[in-house]
Amino acid sequence: MDIKSFMMEVVGDTKEVILERFSAPFVIEAISETENDRLKKVHTNKRRSKSGNTVKELDTDKYGDALLARCVKTPDLHDVQLQAYYKTEGSATDTLKAMLLAGEYANLTKEVLELNGFNESEAELRDDVKE
Repeated sequence: MDIKSFMMEVVGDTKEVILERFSAPFVIEAISETENDRLKKVHTNKRRSKSGNTVKELDTDKYGDALLARCVKTPDLHDVQLQAYYKTEGSATDTLKAMLLAGEYANLTKEVLELNGFNESEAELRDDVKE
């Protein structure tokens, strides 16, 4: 076995997602597990249990929102003009939520999960994370 066959840069695939209301496609990209871990850490809360132990809990809603916003490459959700239009200055996740209908948000989430190799439904992923 040649170890060099495992030495490759993680380059996320990209995919265009067409949402009928918009004249241009959304472009999404896959991220590395290192970056995914960073998102999970940012959205994990620590609390004390009744027994005094520290318990870590992933806020799955905020993590999911952050993952989706991070994977959207186009449009640029950090664009000042776009955020001003939707009155969501400083928040890429709020901008994406303001732009999309609930069904569009769900469809884009499905596409991001599939592109990143999550072959389970969003509900199954949330159940796995809670365990």
